[in-house]
Amino acid sequence: MRTEIGYVIANLTATKPKSSGIGVATAVQPPINLNRWIEENRHLFKPPVSNRYLYDGRDFFVMVIAGPNARNDFHLVDSEEYFYQLKGDIKVRIREDDEIVDYIVHEGETFFIPPNVPHSPQRPPDTIGVVVERRRPPGEKEHVIFYCDNCGALVEDIHFDCADIVQHFSRAMLEFWNDDARRTCKNCGKKIEKPEPVKSL
Repeated sequence: MRTEIGYVIANLTATKPKSSGIGVATAVQPPINLNRWIEENRHLFKPPVSNRYLYDGRDFFVMVIAGPNARNDFHLVDSEEYFYQLKGDIKVRIREDDEIVDYIVHEGETFFIPPNVPHSPQRPPDTIGVVVERRRPPGEKEHVIFYCDNCGALVEDIHFDCADIVQHFSRAMLEFWNDDARRTCKNCGKKIEKPEPVKSL
């Protein structure tokens, strides 16, 4: 099953690589052993997001994301996201109006997120997932959104052009957590703290 997944992913995209990818050429690549690739790159998966490019193509990019991550933001973008959970169970928090709905994605399950849905994946230790996303066209903004845990108010919507989701996401989060003024809720005064890595669901 897992080697078949590696074959499918190997044929999804084929263009220039990112420095954090595996070196995708313009020609079709041979199948890879996904489990071996994960083991060889395991030391590179680091919070807050713990993601690495598997392929970085013209139309799509494919990431492997390990646990634990350390996120209290909600991601929003005007495109779809496809999750496949290879190992362990994760929780994806979805913000619907002013309510938060938690979805548990079990090992072996897939999960699909439509465009413009704020979501926050929570990945415990020893979990591995694959996420496929569309490359953003010029001018389409990436959103990293922080809400107050105390009153639910919007604290900040960080939006930016995202050329490299592995680098830019983590940078946006770290800059926010390190700025007292930005992470303070203007409605109730509570500060959003930098989260610890997820320990369990």
